[in-house]
Amino acid sequence: MIIMKLHRLKKKAVSLAGGVIAVKSAIKKFKRKNNAKHNQVSLQRKEVITMKKSTFAAILVFLSAAVGALVAAYMYIQRREKELDEYEQLLFSEEFNQTAPSSDEEEDIHEVPAPAVEDEEVEIDLDQE
Repeated sequence: MIIMKLHRLKKKAVSLAGGVIAVKSAIKKFKRKNNAKHNQVSLQRKEVITMKKSTFAAILVFLSAAVGALVAAYMYIQRREKELDEYEQLLFSEEFNQTAPSSDEEEDIHEVPAPAVEDEEVEIDLDQE
């Protein structure tokens, strides 16, 4: 009887061990499938490039600063060209083409002559009223 009980226990142990092995292999198979799915998802995630909002904002700020600097440089160059054109017109105008006056002429230019007064006697008739 004891032998029969041991034999039954052995059969049950073997069947339980087989069941445990089957469950263990099923778990491994499930894990492999799950890992394969996870690897596919991670590969898909690697292919998709995402950008943070702060990175996008920083790029926009940089681009707007660059455009602002270019516009400021363009406006400065335009203004400078106008000033140079005016200077060139003054430089080559006929007023500047005259020879420089000598030192005697410079003194004459700075002296303002007094208005000429004639020494005529003016007669006033007071009797004609």
